[in-house]
Amino acid sequence: MKKSFLLPLTILFLSLGACTGDKNNPADRASSDKASEKIAEASPDGIKTEISSKNDIFEGGLLEEVYSERAYKSLWRDGESVHSLYNSLQEANEEGLNFKDYHGKEIDSLLSIPDLNSQQAARLDLLLSDAFITYARHLYFGKLDPEKLHEFWGISRKEKDFKKLLKDAVEQKEVSSILEGLKPNHHVYEGLKKSLADYKELKSQEKKINKISRGELIEPGQTDPRIPAIAQRLQELEIFKADTSEIGQTYSEDLTDAVRKFQQKKSIQTDGIIGNATIDELNKGPEEIYHQILANLERWRWYPRDLGEHYILINIPNFKLAVIKDGDTVRQHNIIAGAKERPTPIFSDTIDHLVINPTWTVPPTIKSQDVLPKMAANRSYLSDNNMIITNRSGERVDPSKIDWSSDEALNYNITQRAGPANPLGRVKIMYPNQYLIYLHDTPAKSLFSQTQRAESSGCVRVENAVDLAAYVVENQDDWQKEKIQEIIATGETTTVKVNRPIQVHHFYWTAWRAGNETVILNDVYDLDEQIYTKLTD
Repeated sequence: MKKSFLLPLTILFLSLGACTGDKNNPADRASSDKASEKIAEASPDGIKTEISSKNDIFEGGLLEEVYSERAYKSLWRDGESVHSLYNSLQEANEEGLNFKDYHGKEIDSLLSIPDLNSQQAARLDLLLSDAFITYARHLYFGKLDPEKLHEFWGISRKEKDFKKLLKDAVEQKEVSSILEGLKPNHHVYEGLKKSLADYKELKSQEKKINKISRGELIEPGQTDPRIPAIAQRLQELEIFKADTSEIGQTYSEDLTDAVRKFQQKKSIQTDGIIGNATIDELNKGPEEIYHQILANLERWRWYPRDLGEHYILINIPNFKLAVIKDGDTVRQHNIIAGAKERPTPIFSDTIDHLVINPTWTVPPTIKSQDVLPKMAANRSYLSDNNMIITNRSGERVDPSKIDWSSDEALNYNITQRAGPANPLGRVKIMYPNQYLIYLHDTPAKSLFSQTQRAESSGCVRVENAVDLAAYVVENQDDWQKEKIQEIIATGETTTVKVNRPIQVHHFYWTAWRAGNETVILNDVYDLDEQIYTKLTD
């Protein structure tokens, strides 16, 4: 009885073992070679049917063009190319993208089959082509559409012929190199990939962080029940060195110093006052930082691949401007960017001219929201601020004859003459664009001492702007810094044409790598969360 009972079980287990053993490992080159042999035998009718009948193909229209031009013959007939694409797709996670978004699960399944039938071979061929184009598009343009996420996005990108890329990749056996060439080639992007790997590991080991509740501002010397938790968190971040085991609820001087160091590191206003922006940054653990890195990687895929040989790069949330020439940083300046309610747009353009002793024509938003209410309340506002009124024809108008509380007031131009109190200071650097944004000086020099400098109405105020202007035209013999200073002294408004192409890139990134550490800034415009939320949907 025992023998007759055990024999069928033995046969069953051997059969199961044989089935398991027959399954290919999709990551092995041998699996790709076997699959490519079957793909080569796939019938054109089968491939044509797959294209026309499946609605889960992302690039159906483009693939119809590709395959119709080759009479629907299969494309992925070379095992090396199949294996190279599979490996590239597996590495998508390193870019902050997902293998599963490129038919990963089904490709895995089909490559695991040791002997594909004709229909399976046709399906795999089409999936590989669709995965290549979709992944190539995401590497080059990003997975998300920035124009749908940002109200002010003005960066245009060169188009790519993805149909040609697919053909070249397979025919020239250059799958991995072509995909690699589509990625951003900037050192910030490469550093973020290393940080992503670090925080992927850290979040898997993450200990629970005791979240600190948001609430009222806490000023030095005040008492608040959140103080012990704040001190504990700063100690965990190795910023506060004191013993926190018996700390009270009073916001001490030592703890204030630690908070200031933390705020400066995050580009939050370094005043030692604990507000919700500081609390939010304290509450960030490895998973939140991982998400922020994902958002920044995606944003870098939206930026131009070629920034130029000579350009100005502005990082809005870091409030910094750098001049890059032939790959080297030759100048750096602090900046003041747009406030959250009037953000500085993200765009690129090329410097055209400078204006020394600029006048300031009040922009429509500032006119309606700020200046007109002040003029209605104070009849001497114009003269106090050295302003003049003109109509649409440019003719001077007597301000006393205008009802400043009426809608008619919006039809007039308000211009502040050049002078030391002019909000544009002594110089502006122009790169004409649809947003009416430019770089300029400011009489409010004290604002540059702040850490958090989201204070403007959209334009970018530059510390030592006259020095930057002089640099922009240093190759023009007639416009050295001394000449610019002479013109400033006269008070005359003077335009200087810039004769070398220097691009200006307004970018936004809140994470980067410095050495072996990841720097995470306060997301001043709250742009990161909406990106990583959609990336991980």
